Amino acid sequence: MNKKQKENEQTKKVQEETTCEKNVQAQAAATIDENNSVVQETQNNQGEPSQNVSEAKQPNANELLKIYLEQSFAEIKRLNTALEAAQKEAENFETESQQLKDKLASNVAEYENFRRRTAAEKEGIFAEAVVKSAVALLPALDSLERSMCFACSNTENFIQGVEMTLRQLICGFSSLGVAEIEAQGAKFNPEIHNAVMHVQDESLGESVVAEVFEKGYMIGDKVIRHSMVKVAN
Repeated sequence: MNKKQKENEQTKKVQEETTCEKNVQAQAAATIDENNSVVQETQNNQGEPSQNVSEAKQPNANELLKIYLEQSFAEIKRLNTALEAAQKEAENFETESQQLKDKLASNVAEYENFRRRTAAEKEGIFAEAVVKSAVALLPALDSLERSMCFACSNTENFIQGVEMTLRQLICGFSSLGVAEIEAQGAKFNPEIHNAVMHVQDESLGESVVAEVFEKGYMIGDKVIRHSMVKVAN
């Protein structure tokens, strides 16, 4: 609660007390007038034969006013106590609300930091994977470029260069964890094989891969490309 709000609360409290005191004074004045009328009427009727009036002890106006004021001030005190308790509870609620706001802001900032850190880590992992792939495949590219120099002049050297390039590609993929899926003569497995043709061949068993049209590859348990095969029986 800021300074201006506290000043407004204090001003409001003073106004309520002033209004309550004015009401008490007005009611007290009305009570005095009423009691005076009762006393006057009692005095006028003292000569009349009335056993209840003559035996009853009538309180005077000052005693009645004192009783009324005591009750009124007790009520005012109770209301002030209730008001102070309500103000304290409101302050506690405001404190708890501010604490929750601060905690929410802290969580939001922490999440933003985590999101930026995670994004940076992902970019770093991707860049590292690209570099690793390039390093593994560059030797094959070098060999292929050297082989092209003999494409027309020396066929034998050209063939040897292509074979070397193939071996280097296989070695490069192997260093990246890429492995060829065994398919030829294996039992057909729809999780790693893609059957595009069927053939009846008594020399082969049931659901055996008879021919591989396109090799498949996988990294660990993840299939990169299914083997395209022809299945027998």
